[in-house]
Amino acid sequence: MRVLLLNRYSLERTAGGVAEYLYYLPLSLKPLGITTYIYNEDEKGGSQLVGPRLLKNGVPTYAGPFIKPSFFVSTKKLNPLLELCKKEKIDLIHAQGTYRCGWIAMQVCKLAKIPYVVTSHADIVVTNSDRMKRGKVQRRARAVLAHAAKVTHLTPLMAEISHQVFDTRDKSYIIGNGIDVKEWRAVATLPEQNYAIGIGRLEPEKGFHVLISAYALLHSQNFSGSLVIAGTGSAELELQHQAKRLGMNVVTAFQDFSRVPERSVVFTGYIRGEIKKQLIGQSQMILFPTQPQQWEEPFGIVQIEAMAAGKALIASDSVTTRYLQTFGLQAALVQAENVHAWAEEIKNISVNQVVRHQLGRKNLENADQFDWSVIAKQYRDVYLAVGKRRDI
Repeated sequence: MRVLLLNRYSLERTAGGVAEYLYYLPLSLKPLGITTYIYNEDEKGGSQLVGPRLLKNGVPTYAGPFIKPSFFVSTKKLNPLLELCKKEKIDLIHAQGTYRCGWIAMQVCKLAKIPYVVTSHADIVVTNSDRMKRGKVQRRARAVLAHAAKVTHLTPLMAEISHQVFDTRDKSYIIGNGIDVKEWRAVATLPEQNYAIGIGRLEPEKGFHVLISAYALLHSQNFSGSLVIAGTGSAELELQHQAKRLGMNVVTAFQDFSRVPERSVVFTGYIRGEIKKQLIGQSQMILFPTQPQQWEEPFGIVQIEAMAAGKALIASDSVTTRYLQTFGLQAALVQAENVHAWAEEIKNISVNQVVRHQLGRKNLENADQFDWSVIAKQYRDVYLAVGKRRDI
């Protein structure tokens, strides 16, 4: 079976859980008899099909026009994608997101009779996307979900939000994000250093400002631990200024990942691959301070990275984190915006090595259920269910 993964941005421009998803899912689907291709927007704005270009994981990726939803559909702009589907004999399109990707998949389905699956992402959450407040956007999203062969959701929360747009309970599945457990187990044995790490987009709704305030409070109490902030975003400079205003030692030109300075706030920029694993593996704990009143996390892959690395986790009290706890995630939950609660929990886990390591061991024991080999089988079953219904 040949499946086309539809995602607007190239893997190089995609961060977080979606990047992991696009890299590892195809690798795990291949042994199951599913061949995958990726199509994304041509960043140069070209009107022709570009590719294939092989990614590091060996998956062919194509680029071309990525049309916006509109009343009039430009068949000309869809032609490169239709050409790709014909060339590679695509059986199924898997849209990463309901509105933009799903709308394109629906147009291809109408023209080429290729069915599509939608995975719901943050683009349908009103707190995350203002456009979902507009009537025409809601109508288009409803049409996408109505015509989809199957719909998958990373969590029950995302399923509930999607069903509010259009109820697809009769064809929906909950399939979480995945992780390469074997790769992460190697970092679980790295010696700890005296820091905690928060990873993600540096945006206000991600809550890193709360962590900086918590560490400023801790440092005023002679706490020696450091805070490592890994990521980039529009709030990066403001976060650095905040830490400096609070009298903290701020490190920005950070290169030696083998030794993190104490009593500091360290900004690493965007990290991935082995550096990311090293920084997580050396940490005492993972911090996940997302602010659910501003941003609903579709999943939160950092939390299962904490599991696979055998780390203790402190997280904002959110629906998604509580859902992952039903799978054995060990996380101390705190009120998202409560600086004092964050500071107290960080200090408690930092000074109590026995508790910290117990939490980490339990997380490691429960990580296997999120291995990509498990997740890929669930997607394979969805794809094959659609395949049986095809009549082309």
